[in-house]
This record gives sequence, structure tokens and C-alpha cells, in this order.
Amino acid sequence: MAFTKELPQWDNAGQKPPQSKISEGFKPMDHPPADWFNWYMNRTYEALNELQSEAATTTEVTAGLKVLSNDITAHSNAKNNPHAVTKSQVGLGDVDNIKQASKVDFDNHVNDQDLHISSADKEKWNRAQLAKLTLDNGRVFYRGSAEVTDYNTVTQTGMYLIYNAGLNGPPSFNLVFLLVMSYGNTLAQIAYESSKGKQAYFRFRKSDSETWTTWERQLTASDLDVVWNIPTLQPGWKQYAPADGSIHTVRFSKDASGVVEIKGAVYGGVLGLDTPVFTLPVGYRPMQSEYFPGIASSVGTPGVPQTHRTFIGTDGRVCIQSSSNTSNPVEFLSFGFRFRTR
Repeated sequence: MAFTKELPQWDNAGQKPPQSKISEGFKPMDHPPADWFNWYMNRTYEALNELQSEAATTTEVTAGLKVLSNDITAHSNAKNNPHAVTKSQVGLGDVDNIKQASKVDFDNHVNDQDLHISSADKEKWNRAQLAKLTLDNGRVFYRGSAEVTDYNTVTQTGMYLIYNAGLNGPPSFNLVFLLVMSYGNTLAQIAYESSKGKQAYFRFRKSDSETWTTWERQLTASDLDVVWNIPTLQPGWKQYAPADGSIHTVRFSKDASGVVEIKGAVYGGVLGLDTPVFTLPVGYRPMQSEYFPGIASSVGTPGVPQTHRTFIGTDGRVCIQSSSNTSNPVEFLSFGFRFRTR
């Protein structure tokens, strides 16, 4: 820096006071020697002169400050550990050395809807089924032909293919689709013939019981279809065919519930229990002898309805026992009867 005041030059070196006087200083009424004052003045002059001679100029100070500022900036921007700080000094030795994801990767992960589960999804899954209905590949549970399946022990809900006759199963089944369902304290089994036939059975069991109900068959729409059979008429009896061409063919059938039906009309045979019109085959016969009234021709007795009495025995005989119209035996005697075989 620049100094503007002139130095008070003093060249007489004088004499330095003794240390005792320097320590205690001047006292009132002292008359110090001139050499002591000369020494003080000379030393003051030399000290100020040294200060002015050695002091830096403004330019030098500015340049020095600039260098210092640059050094400080460079130090602040240094990334190469200028202080040689170690991991142990900052506690990094206690931190696992695990690679961290970038902010971009983190944001992508947070926004990935395929990876994260929503509350709605959780609620949907919490309300889903608690037991499998099928295997993981979608196929039903399989019980092969090499084993014997006891249906009484198949209690886990689900869908099964049972490829053996098994024990305690539905009647005459050896290839079965079985559905096991549970609701409350009730367990149900529903069995379907898987490839042959069209039958279906079901039964139930209470959870507090080991006893199943009897297998019951379910009738389907196709079970209501029947096959009509035409019997062989015994000698003397003929198929009635009216002049108008309407169909009165004698025939019989049996539905899935075991009900036999007989239709049609005949004529010409001998009445009585010893001369059957035809005989029903086994499986179509009643559990006990049956009697039915039928319609007989009223030819010869105009205006008066005529009837006949039909007998059906447990041996299958279908006989017309008697008729109210005996004046014209060549006219018709009709059937229209139904009865149960079991």
C-alpha cells in the first residue's frame, strides 16, 4: 500500500535505559537523561521506516489476493480428494458396498404398472377362491386306472377325472367326471359319464357327518326321449287300421324314470286272460298286476259309449279281459295306458 506521511527521522541512537527502569517506567519528579529519550526516538523512527520499506504495494496485495482466490476456487472444485480423506475417517467402512439404481431407473420402476399390485387387485385376490378347482395347467385332478378310488374320501373341492370303477361311486360308472363342491356345512358330489352314456348322478354329505346320501340320478332332456317298440301280436289279433288312414299302431315304450306306456288299437282276437294280445319283454312288466279301462268301438250301439277291460300281468301278458260291445268284435279296442316298472 502507499504511505503519504513523511517519517520523523531521528539518527541519534542514544542509550537504552536499564531493564529496571523499562519495567517500572518514569516516576513523578524524575529527570531522565537525554540519551534515554534519544534511544526511544531513534528506535521509533527505525521501526516506522522498516514498516514502510517492507510493506507490500496495493498492486502486490491485489495480485496476491487474486492468486489466493484462484487457489481457494480450485480447491473447492477439486474432486480428487485433496485432503486424502479415507473411508474409515467418514465411516464408510461400516456401509455395504451395494450398487444403487439411478434416478431414472428408480422412476421407471415406480411407474411400472406390471410390477406393482394395486389395492383393487389385492382386494380381488383376497376374495378369490381359497382352493384349487384344477391343476396349475388347467387340467382336472386325475385318478388313473391303476388305482381304486374311494368316492367317500374325495372331499376336496375341484374337478376330477376318475378312470376306474372305484368304490362307493355312482352305479355302473368306470369313467367319470366328478365335480366336488362345498357350501356352508354341505358337501356335494356330481358325477357325469365322461365318454360313454349320458347319465349323471349326485349326492350330499354334511360336514359333521361321515355318511353320504344315496346316489340319485339326474334326468336330462334326452332322457325324456323314448324308443317305441312294436310287439308281435298273438294269433287272432290284428292291427286296427281305420278307413280314414289315421295311425293306431300298437307300440310300447319306457322312459328314464321307468314308466311304460302302451298305445294303439287292435281287433279280431278272442277276449279273456288265456288269449293275450301280446307279451311285454322283461324290463317292461309291472311290479304287480294292473287293470285299465279302455275305449271300445260303439259300432252297433249308436250313441252309447263302449269300454273294455285290459289286464297286464307281472309275466308281461297284455290281455283284453272283457268288452261292453260284443255285437261287433271286428271293431277296435284301444290302448292308452301307463304304469311304472319300478
